[in-house]
Amino acid sequence: MKTKNLALTNGIVGLVGGIILLFGGWFVAGGALSDAATGSATSTSGTVALLNILKIAILALGIIALIYYKGDSRVNTAPGVLLIVGGAIALIPFLGWIGGIIAIIGGSLYLASLKNFNQPQQ
Repeated sequence: MKTKNLALTNGIVGLVGGIILLFGGWFVAGGALSDAATGSATSTSGTVALLNILKIAILALGIIALIYYKGDSRVNTAPGVLLIVGGAIALIPFLGWIGGIIAIIGGSLYLASLKNFNQPQQ
């Protein structure tokens, strides 16, 4: 029996990660402004590294869930594909916010599919 833990994790990471990616450009700009004031490069590089890890995590979770829920009627393939596409688009420079929007949609579809886990698998 496939559990709903992965769907819950994908839903939360898709929503929260997508929101962070939406504002990621502003976070990088704030880090660059802070680095210009202090004369270092730690804020910008740390922010960019965190955003890249988040993009790869969204992409990887989409792939894992697509494989894990293959053939399961409770979870559709659309949320997994949206997380994969959102993570891949977010890796393209200056398109992280578009990937964030797609990841939010995929995460919300995963959270919407949680109600199907109360029913027996068909």
